Amino acid sequence: MRAENENKLPIWDLSDLYQGIDDPAIDRDLDQITKHSITFEEKYKGKIASESLTAEFLKSVLVEYKSLLEISAKPSCFAELLFSTDTTNTKHSALLQRTREVSSVASSHQLFFDLEIGRIPDGIFDQIIDSPQLDSYRHYLKHQRDVTKHRLSEAEEKILEKTANTRGQAFTRFFTEITSRQVFKIGAEGFTQSELLVRFHDPDREKRRIAARSLTHGLRQNAHSINFIFNILLHEKQVIDQLRNFELAETSRHVTNEVDQSMVDTVVEVCVKNYNLVGEYYQLKRQLLGIEELTHYDRYAPIADEQLRISFDEAKQIVLEAYGEFSPELAKRAELFFSKYWIDAAPKAGKQGGAYCMKVTPNLHPYIFMNYTGSLRDVTTLAHELGHGVHNLLANQQNILNYGSVLPMAETASTFGEMLVFEKLLSRIESPQQKLRLISSQIEGTIAAVFRQIAMFRFERVVHQLRRQQGEQSVETYCGLWQETQQEMFGDSLQLGEDHKWWWLYIPHVFQAAFYVYSYAFGELLVRSLYAQYRREKESFIPKYFDLLSAGGSTSPSELVSNMGFDISNPDFWQSGCDLIRQQVEQAKQIYRNLNYK
Repeated sequence: MRAENENKLPIWDLSDLYQGIDDPAIDRDLDQITKHSITFEEKYKGKIASESLTAEFLKSVLVEYKSLLEISAKPSCFAELLFSTDTTNTKHSALLQRTREVSSVASSHQLFFDLEIGRIPDGIFDQIIDSPQLDSYRHYLKHQRDVTKHRLSEAEEKILEKTANTRGQAFTRFFTEITSRQVFKIGAEGFTQSELLVRFHDPDREKRRIAARSLTHGLRQNAHSINFIFNILLHEKQVIDQLRNFELAETSRHVTNEVDQSMVDTVVEVCVKNYNLVGEYYQLKRQLLGIEELTHYDRYAPIADEQLRISFDEAKQIVLEAYGEFSPELAKRAELFFSKYWIDAAPKAGKQGGAYCMKVTPNLHPYIFMNYTGSLRDVTTLAHELGHGVHNLLANQQNILNYGSVLPMAETASTFGEMLVFEKLLSRIESPQQKLRLISSQIEGTIAAVFRQIAMFRFERVVHQLRRQQGEQSVETYCGLWQETQQEMFGDSLQLGEDHKWWWLYIPHVFQAAFYVYSYAFGELLVRSLYAQYRREKESFIPKYFDLLSAGGSTSPSELVSNMGFDISNPDFWQSGCDLIRQQVEQAKQIYRNLNYK
């Protein structure tokens, strides 16, 4: 059903998946998932890691495996989408739990397949891997071989799979329910987390301070429970990593992302070396705001009194025009999300905070989730999530095994989309003050996407190491480490107040996807270089960019970027991205000097 709320914000239409939560097709599909998984295991177990394996036979099994994954994705994604829009609805949470339990059972019958791929005799694998019949599966097969050393026996893998929903997944769901249900009070008025965070962009410093106090007060109310969840998740990861022989807490993420440790270390080292950029910008912002000492609730304060509010329809127009000026084909695909109601943008009580784009399968379109409140940041968030959406639409030529990009590449189209919209907005503004505000907003977004993510990544590094070496820690200990790792990037340009130390308690990635966040920095700096290349090459760049997105996860990040002419193992590549950020900071400084702010 297509709908809009009272503020003309779209509410997504999920009927391409199911007609509603009571659709009998859900039960039918969930039953089929289990039955097909059992049949798949009965037919093929013991026949993959075999001396008699042929390319033709392996391809036929892969085709059937793809079909099984596609059937499994549909009800799971539907349940996740429903739950995220109303975490208080018990029918939604019950369906989510049911799909997770069915998926867990199904996966236990499927897991033999990847295990056996990793155990195909080397001579047989080398003999068949270059067969034309396996062209569209080659990368997937090679990657499965690479991760075999971290897999356990089939019996052990089944135990982990069948208990997943009673271990970490249960605790991450509990975290989501706690944070989504929370109401933050300012006087008698209650706010969701998303609504409260918008107030940090208010020009009135007292309103920002009050919002910050409200956030801290609310977080502290649940601090004991959330810290308990965090300690459990840290310990579970330690146990699983030991079982799988991962050297460091972060290693499993790098294996999944198809990047090596040295590459990640290089990105982190270059970003930390450029922390002074953050300090330089906030020294400028201190002058712009006329505040002697900035604190945590001043980070996103607008530098002009006038608050720019943008309706959703206007945001839609801005984004589609920006995409269209780059490529009409890009805009055409992005427009589908609006006309077909593939977006849910209306904030409401019980709805999760933040934004995401969920892909389903190559033959089903993705969906965009956000909380649109009319801020400039929301416009760029819309551009960002549409970038993900268009990326997934372009990658639908891949099979489901190669459909999703690994995390470092998954932010490419989203961040590129933000850059296009930033340039569009800048061209529409004549006032130097508003240009400065927009550039400042862009810089702050970049700081959040690059340096803040690296600071959070370093927080994760230290807390995982501490938990492994010294056992369960108090919330105060984690608060201190959070404050220390976040303050470092600001230097003396901004002082994080005492309240800020509690704010790690609402960061979802820390709980739901350990060591995920460096991918944002990877993607942001990569896109800076790609955008500079686009400015140089103009039209000739566009086909290469579309090829990059259309590849999905069919090639490793280093190969994909190499095809664009870059070497991501070279520190100079990442430094060039930081240099482009520095240019933007200098641009803001120059406008400030020209305006002669007092």
